[in-house]
This record gives sequence, C-alpha cells and structure tokens, in this order.
Amino acid sequence: MNTILIICAVTATLAFVALAIQAILTLQQVRHTAQAVEFLALNADGKLTALDPVMDTLKSVSGAFTSGWFKIAQAAYGLFARK
Repeated sequence: MNTILIICAVTATLAFVALAIQAILTLQQVRHTAQAVEFLALNADGKLTALDPVMDTLKSVSGAFTSGWFKIAQAAYGLFARK
C-alpha cells in the first residue's frame, strides 16, 4: 500500500513540475509577444499618419458616391436597365 502511495505522490509531483515549467514557458512567450506588439504600436503610429492624405481622398470619393448626383445617375441607369 505504501508503494502505491509513493508512486502516486511522485507521479503527481512530476505532473505538477511539468505544469509549472509549461506555465513559465507560456508566460515568457506572452511577454515576448506583448513586447513585439508594443514595439509595433509605437512604430506604426508615425507610419499611419502618412496615410492621412489617402484616407482623405477615399472619404471624398465615398462622399461623391453617396451624393445626389450619384443617386440620380443610379436611378437613370435603373430606368434604362429594366427589361
């Protein structure tokens, strides 16, 4: 009976040690990932401001599509496209 208890205790201890090692490795990877995301966020801020003219152009183009002229042209096309 004592042998079985010792084997169970050793097995549980080994399983706990393996779990602890895996948790440490996982937390290290999470730390590295968080550092990479922080680096990306700090560097992306300056690069994204360079896209402001492009975004303004896209806003003006989308505004033209939702304007009255586009709706009139769409209605006219709808009249001629019907069979």
